[in-house]
Amino acid sequence: MVHADSYRTSEHFPSFRLLKIGSCVLLLFFTVSATIFTEASKLEDGTYQYNTFVIPCAVEFVKLMASSAMFLCERVARKESQTSLSFNIRSFSLYAFPAFCYFVSNNCMFYIILYLGASTFQIMNNLKVLSTGVFMYIFLNRKLSWMQWKALIMLMIGCMVTQLSAKTVEGDHTVDQSFYAGYILVFVSAIASGAGGAFSEKLLKGKGIEQHRQIGKQGSIHWQNMQLYSFGLMFGVVSLRMDAKRSASSPGQNLIDGFNAFAYLTVATLAICGLLVSFILKYLDNVAKCFCAALSMLCVALLDSAMKHEMIPLCVALGMVLTGLALEQYNLS
Repeated sequence: MVHADSYRTSEHFPSFRLLKIGSCVLLLFFTVSATIFTEASKLEDGTYQYNTFVIPCAVEFVKLMASSAMFLCERVARKESQTSLSFNIRSFSLYAFPAFCYFVSNNCMFYIILYLGASTFQIMNNLKVLSTGVFMYIFLNRKLSWMQWKALIMLMIGCMVTQLSAKTVEGDHTVDQSFYAGYILVFVSAIASGAGGAFSEKLLKGKGIEQHRQIGKQGSIHWQNMQLYSFGLMFGVVSLRMDAKRSASSPGQNLIDGFNAFAYLTVATLAICGLLVSFILKYLDNVAKCFCAALSMLCVALLDSAMKHEMIPLCVALGMVLTGLALEQYNLS
C-alpha cells in the first residue's frame, strides 16, 4: 500500500511526467531504428546471411546483462551492497509465463510469414491490440469504457490500413492445411502477445503479489527485469537448439557467423526497446505500448516513401488519420 501511494504521489512531479513521455518518444525512435537496421542487415537478394534465431537469444542476453549492471549500480547508490538479497521461488517462477508467451509469439512469426507472407503477417499482427485490451481486463481488472474500446478498434484498423497496398497479395495461396495453419498461428500469436504483455504489466506493477508490495529490492524494475529476461534467455536458447536440430548446419559453426554491423545494431536497438517497454509497462500501461508500435509503423512507412522519393500513399495517410483519432479518443475518455 505504501508503494502504491508513493507511486501515485510521484506522478505529480513534472520531471516524472517528462520521463514517461520521453520513454515513449525513445521507444518510438529505437523501434523505427531497429526496423531500419534489420532491413539493412539483409543481403542484396533479400536474404539474411546470419541465423535469424540468434537475434532474439542475443537480445535477451544483452537485456539481462544491462539490467544486472543497472541493478548493481542501484544497490551501490542506495548503499545496499552489504544487504542480503531476498529471493522467492514462487515470485520468480511467475515470470516464466510472460517469457513463454513472448517465446511463442516470436516463433509463430516465422511460420506465419512462411505460410501467409510478410505483408499478411504485418496486417494480421495488429490483432494483438484487441487481445491486449481483453487480457488487461482479465489480469489487471482494468475496465475500459466503450469509447476506449472504440479507440482500440480504430487503432487496429488504422494499423491494418497502413499495410494495405497493391502488393499485399504475395502469390496465390492455395487453400490447404498450411494456409489454415497460418491463420491459426495468427490468433495464437495475438493471444500470446496480449497475454504476455498484460501479465508482464501485472508483475512489474506488483498487483496481487505479496512479495512486490514491499519497497526495496523486490520492487526494483531492474531486479524484475532480471527475472523476466532470465526466462527469456532460457527460452531463446531452446529455440536456438530446436533450429539447430532442424537445420543442416555444421556442429562447429559460430553462432555469429554472417553478422554484419547492421545485425549488431539490430541486437542493440531491440535490447533498448525491450528495456523501454518494461519501463512503460511499469509506469504507464500496455495501451501506451500499442500506440508507440502503431506510430512506429507509420514512421517506417513515411521514411520508406521519403527514401524512394514517392508521394505518401493514401493507405498511409488514412492510417495516420485513424491513429491520431484513436489516440485523441482514448485519452479524452
